[in-house]
Amino acid sequence: MDLLFHMLIPVMLAWIAGVDRRKALMLAPIAIIPDLDVLLSAHRVYLHTLFIPMAIVAVSYLYKLKRGFHQDIIFFAFLFYLSHLLFDFFPGPVAILWPLTNVGYGLDVSLTVSQKSIIPTVQLRLAVIAEQIQIPNIVTNAEVITPQSVVTAIFLLAAIIMIQRKKILRIHK
Repeated sequence: MDLLFHMLIPVMLAWIAGVDRRKALMLAPIAIIPDLDVLLSAHRVYLHTLFIPMAIVAVSYLYKLKRGFHQDIIFFAFLFYLSHLLFDFFPGPVAILWPLTNVGYGLDVSLTVSQKSIIPTVQLRLAVIAEQIQIPNIVTNAEVITPQSVVTAIFLLAAIIMIQRKKILRIHK
């Protein structure tokens, strides 16, 4: 998955859920933090672990006890980070239990419709992926913008234009 996809899908879901647009956009970069492990030459290992979002929640809880911090911001930051792990989990493998192990886990899900006979048959395939992730010494060809990100950006831009158009129409009435 590419960076734009990882940021925009959680933002759009947050907007649908009624979250303030400014908060959702402010937290969007959190969704791409896991991909920074590319800079450490081990994509889907160091920052794709479940322990980071759990640590964020624990630290924020301790901070909240001392200062009274906004829980909703931490909750959505946690969800944005977790959404990235979930998106990467489906094509897999992701080292979600690193540093305990460098075994990567994932799910391969597919639905096949066969029309070899008169009655079409549907076959669901669900496979759990578990394999050792080799930590390379160098990173090559890390995609930043893909066709998915362009389409996602177009849809987001269309949604923003429609929302702004509704606001303008309300003002002029």
